Amino acid sequence: MPEYRFACPDCGACTTVDGGVRERLLAVGCPVCAEPADARAFVEVPAHTDT
Repeated sequence: MPEYRFACPDCGACTTVDGGVRERLLAVGCPVCAEPADARAFVEVPAHTDT
């Protein structure tokens, strides 16, 4: 499952989340300030590969 970096545009809270948590944040908003979050608050994090 992909990971995403979430950055709240209102309070600046930042964390890495999986796809399930991303969907939840889109539905309920930022867990710190409760302001709505949209897809622009998320950036997909490249998968780590072991070489």
